[in-house]
Amino acid sequence: MRIDIQNKAELQEYLQQIKTLAEQSKLVCTKYIDLGTSIIRVLCYTSKIVSFMEKQLTYTLRDDADHYDSTFVVWDTGNTGDAIKAVSAGFSLQQKTRMRLESLMEKREYPSHLLFMDNNFSTINPVIVINSIGGFVEAYDTANKTCYYGIEDFAPEEFIKLGHVFVQQINVLIQNSSVNLAHGAIIGFNNNGLLMCARGQRGKSTLTVHAMMHGFEYVSDDYQILENKNGQLLSYPIYSIITLSPTMYNELYDDLKGKFVSNNARKDKYVINIADYHDQFRKAYPIRLCLFPEIVSDPEPSIKFCTSKEKGRAIVQLIQSTVMQMRDLNNHAVIKKMFDMVKDMDFYKFNLCRNIAGNTEYLRQFLKDFDFNTRKGIPTDKIMVDITFDLANILDSETSTIYSMNKFATNVYENLLKGVDTEEIWHKLAPMTAENENLRKEFDTLIQVINNRGFIQDGIDVPENIDINPDFAAECGYKLSVWEYGDKETIDLINTK
Repeated sequence: MRIDIQNKAELQEYLQQIKTLAEQSKLVCTKYIDLGTSIIRVLCYTSKIVSFMEKQLTYTLRDDADHYDSTFVVWDTGNTGDAIKAVSAGFSLQQKTRMRLESLMEKREYPSHLLFMDNNFSTINPVIVINSIGGFVEAYDTANKTCYYGIEDFAPEEFIKLGHVFVQQINVLIQNSSVNLAHGAIIGFNNNGLLMCARGQRGKSTLTVHAMMHGFEYVSDDYQILENKNGQLLSYPIYSIITLSPTMYNELYDDLKGKFVSNNARKDKYVINIADYHDQFRKAYPIRLCLFPEIVSDPEPSIKFCTSKEKGRAIVQLIQSTVMQMRDLNNHAVIKKMFDMVKDMDFYKFNLCRNIAGNTEYLRQFLKDFDFNTRKGIPTDKIMVDITFDLANILDSETSTIYSMNKFATNVYENLLKGVDTEEIWHKLAPMTAENENLRKEFDTLIQVINNRGFIQDGIDVPENIDINPDFAAECGYKLSVWEYGDKETIDLINTK
């Protein structure tokens, strides 16, 4: 059930109810997370969270601090449905009637969730959410720089959705005009930091961890803070954990000085504490280059200067993977801020071979020989395109808007990029109208969207043997979709009337 908040007084009333819920328990401890750019005070109203914080935030967690910039309140909600009952007690008769209708439709005592929307906070994300199915309560009091987070089930897969504790809440609390959390990886040599821009399963974590194990300076293999300070890009660690696939964990097991913490929610990564490597951690670490790693079939690794299209791919992977995981896809201010942080950096493509140690030693020699005083400089394109795992993500740098295509639309798009004539493509799609009678209209709209927004770009790599893949069409229900993440709403440009 959605509640649209009308004014500040109403919002503060609901936030006070959330605060009261949290403070029903006894305060167990107060901790501080020193992130370099800001300090977060953590008020723990449950002992169940303390060990997870100590294992994951070992480097940044403090018992005392002389000041703090924001507050994070965490507690055990028990039955989250009780939170819905408590907060809704003061609802108007109209709101209670809506609740009753929704609960009847869901065949529950209360609706499964309440979403409180405040346009001053976000037009997309709720300022307060109480979800009895997910088992959590989350609220943001921006006026007092306070985040509330109540959890019902403290099993790691239930409350550490991205493998890293509180990462989405930290993202909100640390943001300002020059600071943002980023999903990437950072290592370096002799105070020369490298920002690796790549989404998951591109080899960045394995390279980063192996390099750290063999003497490289280290900030993070996954999430870190970036700060644009006096024209220089600096980076700061958040976590003392790494995440590795089971295969890579086994590869590195004999030499890795780490302690197993947990699986992530998807069960496809191991979370490992690396406090034994804290002497290699760096904060306020200057970023001098951006690397775009990609696993290739070459027998040896190689590094080359990125073309403008490769630089665009790297930027899209850095920004889109960050804002997707941090729930900021529609936040154009964040997208622009991150783009401005990296647009003038030099980007190099790192072709990773299957020899993990060989990749690390090649990178070490590259950095020893590299002249950091020279900048090649290459402009960024207005439209930047990344096609990975058969999905297209596109960034318009002028409007700070991200677009995403489903696999079916991406498949058509790749054919267009290859130069296949539109009628030739339609000839192959026409038999699929038996599954979707509106396919011709969707196809024409897709072509119009692609042309009007300038998505056809020369120099974008596509497979040589690209063709219409019926499996992608079937997977997408024979529907073409292109989503535009606007600052007020997300719309399917193909199917929205």
